[in-house]
Amino acid sequence: MTKAYGRWFWWALCALWLAVILGHSLMSADLSKAESGGLLAWLAALIPGLTEHLLRKLAHLSEFAMLGFLLSQCFRVRVTRPLLAGLLCALCDETVQLFVPGRSGEVRDLWIDFAGVALGVGLVYLLRFSRRKHTSASE
Repeated sequence: MTKAYGRWFWWALCALWLAVILGHSLMSADLSKAESGGLLAWLAALIPGLTEHLLRKLAHLSEFAMLGFLLSQCFRVRVTRPLLAGLLCALCDETVQLFVPGRSGEVRDLWIDFAGVALGVGLVYLLRFSRRKHTSASE
């Protein structure tokens, strides 16, 4: 895959993932609760003590960790760009929820979303650093 096509690939995946995040944000509270409840029923057998509240917060973290990973692929050079883009996405996500019946945008969720972005970005840059260190050591 050439560099130009590779960049478009990552941007397309990033846009698709943002659509998934936005789709979850646009769900009414009842629909979102039903989705969480169904997943909780399945996961409760695997993870004892898992609550719906914890599951929802882990969903925020993991959705945005994936976004951080994808943004890191889009902005290959600097770490600040994917972090800032992820923060902007988190702000938009929580703002959208203010206009959905039964939902609310919360500062706590904004911080969880941004922590997810930072986790995804951090993992990508840690892997890149260790790969560079490994390849330079083997030369």
